[in-house]
Amino acid sequence: MIVCFSGTGNTFHVASRLAEKVGTDIFMLEGTHLLNPAETALDTKSSDEIVVWAFPTYSWGIPPVVSRFIETFKAGEVLKSARHYMLTTCGDDIGQTDRQWRKLMARRGFKAISAFSVIMPNTYVCMKGFDVDSPETARNKIEAANRRIDEITDIINGTPRDLLNPGAFAWIKSKIIYPWFIRHAMSPKPFRHTDACVGCGLCAKICPMKNIAMTQGNDGQRAPEWESQCAMCLRCYHACPQHAIAYGHKTDGKGRQWLGLPLSK
Repeated sequence: MIVCFSGTGNTFHVASRLAEKVGTDIFMLEGTHLLNPAETALDTKSSDEIVVWAFPTYSWGIPPVVSRFIETFKAGEVLKSARHYMLTTCGDDIGQTDRQWRKLMARRGFKAISAFSVIMPNTYVCMKGFDVDSPETARNKIEAANRRIDEITDIINGTPRDLLNPGAFAWIKSKIIYPWFIRHAMSPKPFRHTDACVGCGLCAKICPMKNIAMTQGNDGQRAPEWESQCAMCLRCYHACPQHAIAYGHKTDGKGRQWLGLPLSK
């Protein structure tokens, strides 16, 4: 089983290909699983089954919604003795994300076997200096990621070892920048719609946290409003067909990278 949280499709792309190769299913973390994780029960059919925790790297750490799910979901007795793996996607490197994951596994009494990272196209655009990759760079990253998945499959089926991109200054990134990012850079308040919005409601439909409501203004036009429970996955920004969603003015002139994924119903 691959337990997958994906914002813009990068992680789902990797998880779906790994699922095909190792012969397992994907359990998508969406909606109530993220909003009320303590109400979700997961188990495996046998202790020989693998459990892969797949998620994007957030500023050199685990997305808070994923950490909260791992900490509080109801784990079946068989799942507790299964083999657990980490699979994280990143634009460049992951810092010490793997160490965060291993600590979560240890607290739940899960058997952490190996941790993997896969470089995928950049999607974070909410700070100065951050933008999506060029089409050529994105294409090259995806091609390299597909080869990386083959290597990960061999490790899962063979001798356990990690396959990671920690990058330079990993400790500083995960111990100092990551906590700052979680506290100060994950507010949904700057989200807004531009004049290009046609009120289609796609952003509200696909939000994994059900955090976007469509409201009707004085002009009769429907438009999105962001509430307080946001995973900061940027799915709404990247998936908008009109490119009508902005994060304050920090996303002005920046691109979009949407691979697609199974959307919330």
